[in-house]
Amino acid sequence: MVLQAALNYFNARENMLTRMFTLEYNYWFYYMLPGLDAAGLPIPLGGTSNHFRTSALRELGGWDPHNVTEDADLGIRASALGYRVGVISSTTMEEANTSVPNFIRQRSRWIKGYMQTVLVHARRPAALMKEVGPVAFFSFLLLIGGTPPLSSWCCRSWP
Repeated sequence: MVLQAALNYFNARENMLTRMFTLEYNYWFYYMLPGLDAAGLPIPLGGTSNHFRTSALRELGGWDPHNVTEDADLGIRASALGYRVGVISSTTMEEANTSVPNFIRQRSRWIKGYMQTVLVHARRPAALMKEVGPVAFFSFLLLIGGTPPLSSWCCRSWP
């Protein structure tokens, strides 16, 4: 079993950007991931609070040093190898970005990593569908593959 704890911010009220980050993390970690867990769908691991048995992490091949969202990649690999990826009721606090330039750098890295993860796993779509099942496969494509286009569209609409 692989577990993901929630992440949240200790500086949520610092400015409007940190408030928006907090809203996003609350949605992601308290609604989206528990929903994926309840449905038995692959969970893109994220952040500083994933938990593995050392033997499972070794079997999965560890983190991909070339993927900038190596945790999301590891979540789909764990599902493909039959590991149960779930969420636990625990929260790790971290600091939200407080400036727009840092936000753009972080978000760009996340978009790049999600695109990279989809391209790596979708290069053999039939094999991935066989490993995780059709519902999990399409969930992965929509969630991970759909995030970069949606994020870039949202960022273009900023003033």
